Amino acid sequence: MFQAEEKTLSEQQLILHLIHQNDYDTLKELGINKANINFLESFNEIEVDQKISPLICACYLGRLEIVKLLLSNTQVDVDLASMDSGQTPLSIAAMTGNYEILKILLDAGAEVNKPNTFNQTAFIMCFARLEEEKNVFENRKICFKMAELLLHYGADINWIVDKTHGFNLLMQLCSIRMELNQKEADINYQIIKFLIENGAQKDLQSLKGKKASDLLKKHSNRDKLMELLQCTQQLYFYGKQKNSSRHSNQQQQLLIRNVPRQQKV
Repeated sequence: MFQAEEKTLSEQQLILHLIHQNDYDTLKELGINKANINFLESFNEIEVDQKISPLICACYLGRLEIVKLLLSNTQVDVDLASMDSGQTPLSIAAMTGNYEILKILLDAGAEVNKPNTFNQTAFIMCFARLEEEKNVFENRKICFKMAELLLHYGADINWIVDKTHGFNLLMQLCSIRMELNQKEADINYQIIKFLIENGAQKDLQSLKGKKASDLLKKHSNRDKLMELLQCTQQLYFYGKQKNSSRHSNQQQQLLIRNVPRQQKV
């Protein structure tokens, strides 16, 4: 077993290489479950970010057993983000559509609302996969399943993604102005429907006092979405979980600023 102080660049590269090769046994022999694995290192074999951690590497590649091995290390920082775009293991698992790894990370205490550099949380990243061409039905199913799981663990469905305009995800999707083809319009509709049914606040206001319905003015699917906003109500409710506590204060202040005066916060 090697000690953290003795690690060199080659040793860090070796760990990432073994994860890439799915070499569980060698990683275990090296004592990876007791070593300091909280480092960021360049790794050209996969295109994730400039520098990544072993846990991010394993999550991106879907190495379930290696993820478990890394999480058995009591020193591991489950929220250590990549260098440059700030992707966490949780956001990577959401982006790659790995439900099992997402669940394991959440059970290990991963911060559900920790944003990346672009202020996107793992919940937001779930929907990035909806445009995948392969296994369309199963892919859409897993996207919404992951989003539901994150909500159970305290994901903020009203997270202010765009701080410049004060938009949550619902507002962003309603404010789209470019012409959408049928597939894009369908995905847009499905996400908006999911958001409303799962608790997105339709009356939340942007920094300019605009609600989601106000932002539909130039949307290519305006009429259908307006009907959706008017007729759809919240169907599913989630209790607040411990995973949501660490990044709640800043967002709470943004929400207080954006909620109409007559509503309770």
